[in-house]
Amino acid sequence: MNVLFLPNFSATNPYQLKLAESLEGQGIHVILSKGKSWLPLIETLRAYRRLDILHLHWSHPYTRNAFKAATFLFEVLMLKFTGTKIVWTVHNLLNHEKHASRLEMLCNQIIVRLCDQLIVHCLFARGAVIQAYNLPEKISEKINVVAHGHYIDTYENKMTPDQARSRLGFAADETVFLSFGMLRPYKGIDKLLDAFQQLKDPKVRLLIVGKPFNESIRATLDERCHRDPRIHTVLEFVPDDDIQLYMNAASAVVLPYQDVLTSGSALLAMSFKKPIIIPRLGCVNELLDEHGSFLFDPHTEEDGLLQAMEQALVCDLDAMGRYNYDLARRLRWSDIGRKTCEVYHQCWSRSLVKV
Repeated sequence: MNVLFLPNFSATNPYQLKLAESLEGQGIHVILSKGKSWLPLIETLRAYRRLDILHLHWSHPYTRNAFKAATFLFEVLMLKFTGTKIVWTVHNLLNHEKHASRLEMLCNQIIVRLCDQLIVHCLFARGAVIQAYNLPEKISEKINVVAHGHYIDTYENKMTPDQARSRLGFAADETVFLSFGMLRPYKGIDKLLDAFQQLKDPKVRLLIVGKPFNESIRATLDERCHRDPRIHTVLEFVPDDDIQLYMNAASAVVLPYQDVLTSGSALLAMSFKKPIIIPRLGCVNELLDEHGSFLFDPHTEEDGLLQAMEQALVCDLDAMGRYNYDLARRLRWSDIGRKTCEVYHQCWSRSLVKV
């Protein structure tokens, strides 16, 4: 069975590579799309002669303007005409920056109706997809819940916390809150800075690591972080081998999302044995609990982020991190590959896959 993953984000996100590897173990030949062709689907079909399944992961690269959207929808229709089945893992309802969101929503509502099967990462996401795309029961029955896998052993992890802190200049008795990943508006960095600067403990540190999404965010961070010597920034893309440096130096990972459906960053933190401070949004309630994380409702708890950080200062963070690691270990890629393979076969069957 030939399966095309589209788009190919594996250069910056290991999710697709891990899934592809697990599917190869099920006898599936996964094709990772290449380049930035105007007609990626038709070119792949020409190269491989037969394409059994198009597995769409993110639609937003193809809906940025009307021409791209029309071209992509034409390609999808052409594939269906040739007998190719369409599977879509809905990681996000819309792109994070909400760019051309009306066009994207319109296209997504069309794409979802062309799909033979759909995948989401939690039950909450299933309901959100049904509501956002106004799906009738006939299409809703095609939605399968398949968890997001862990990132244990995906990255180098040989550095001890003491070694990591020594390299970064943090003392062993300091509490280091880590914000990790590309710095984008929806990740709530402004709110994180507001909350952190209300903490009066001189032994608390905030480490912000990641490339700013644009120069405006970089300028804001430079200006705000300069005011507080307890805040440390590394405003650049982090090579894979350096992820262990920042994760192992951290006491806890803070993910103050304003909006999120699925969080790969939470899985990354869990895979490095870190407790997490995160709002109850999207799939979070089905992934994490109070034994390993500090959860708050951003809609009803005005100071929820601050209170979560204050609570973290008096908890056994190492024990909470180990708990999260144990949760992550259950999210085995072998299981996820098997369940995804079942979804693929479901494209030729009318019965619903139980996952």
